[in-house]
Amino acid sequence: MKQLYCSALIAILAFPVLATAQPQPNPVAQAPKVVSPEIAADRHVTFRIYAPSATKVTLNGSWIGASDLPMTKDDKGIWSTTAGPLAPQLYGYWYIVDGVRVLDPSNSETERDGSRYNTLLMVPGPEADLWTFKNVPHGTVEQVWYPSPTLKMDERRMYVYLPPDYMKNPAKKYPVLYLLHGGGGDEDAWTTMGRANIIFDNLIAAGKAVPMIVVMPNGNANQYVSQGFGLGPTPSLVQTNPPAPFVQTVPCQPRPAPAWEGSYTQSVVKDIIPFVEKSYRVLTDRQHRAIAGLSMGGAQTMVITNHNPSLFYYIGAFSPGGPWSEDNFNEGLDGVAKAGVKFYWTGAGDTDICRQSTLNLEAALKARGVPTSYKEIPGRHYWFLWRDFLGDYTAILFK
Repeated sequence: MKQLYCSALIAILAFPVLATAQPQPNPVAQAPKVVSPEIAADRHVTFRIYAPSATKVTLNGSWIGASDLPMTKDDKGIWSTTAGPLAPQLYGYWYIVDGVRVLDPSNSETERDGSRYNTLLMVPGPEADLWTFKNVPHGTVEQVWYPSPTLKMDERRMYVYLPPDYMKNPAKKYPVLYLLHGGGGDEDAWTTMGRANIIFDNLIAAGKAVPMIVVMPNGNANQYVSQGFGLGPTPSLVQTNPPAPFVQTVPCQPRPAPAWEGSYTQSVVKDIIPFVEKSYRVLTDRQHRAIAGLSMGGAQTMVITNHNPSLFYYIGAFSPGGPWSEDNFNEGLDGVAKAGVKFYWTGAGDTDICRQSTLNLEAALKARGVPTSYKEIPGRHYWFLWRDFLGDYTAILFK
């Protein structure tokens, strides 16, 4: 018994020595801390990414000239480049690492444009004040499911912005703006890339806009929900019979008028508006109903209002596609003029692919005596324009 006890004690005492004598795995080299993007006081911005094994890295962004900007690698494996000075604005950017598009792993702010993701860069300054998050009362953005018999879908999703005082004033009714996105986007586009809810919050807080409900639907007739929201596999396109959504192969050129019956544009009138007026405290007269859209959504706006000239009192077309060359389009504008609108707002960028089509629409409206104005600012067919336009358009509504 004594011998067994001694043997056990020796084994116990020896175990730590044997354990520590085992070969240990080599510790993994820790990646250096990377700060990216880094915005200097003069608005030069430095971008960095840790990619020690890469042989070529470039920076791409949504500002003019930001295409495959070369980056250099230091002795720690960090690639960097400095751009600017950049004007105050909200930009998207991404890297190409040995031919592969990647987001900035040091920056968690991202935007989704259809199936494409970018990393976000906010350069602060007066020019970006309208869509800068501030300490003001904030509204609520709801993700709402509604039936669409027109598109033969039991449920489709849209976003609805409720102004800050909506919950506090249960007896109050509000005007409504129907806000349509462009090609490639969906119901998430105006809040993620357009910063629409921030713009509404800031304008209402400053007394520059009337508190309103804003409805942002999905303008793709064969989708029931936008992509990329972790709802399982990417929602496949639903097989439906309605006419395809508006997608122009030649941007902003005259083209045949699209079908109306069973289309998405018809569903806005027959499905979305009745649902909103039943589900929310809204003013249902024409004087408190507005619509606007960008690019594809601008084309949809023209179709909806031309077919329903007495439905909306305010109309906005931001860089719209079209106009159509057929007589029925002109007849539709004649109907809009006859019904009368408070204002038909138009705008485009000076290098916008839809600049000429917007000018054509503006000329057609003026020829018919429709109250209108055209705004042109520097920029191409991108959100730099449409955030600005939304601020101007919203400020004239329901006054």
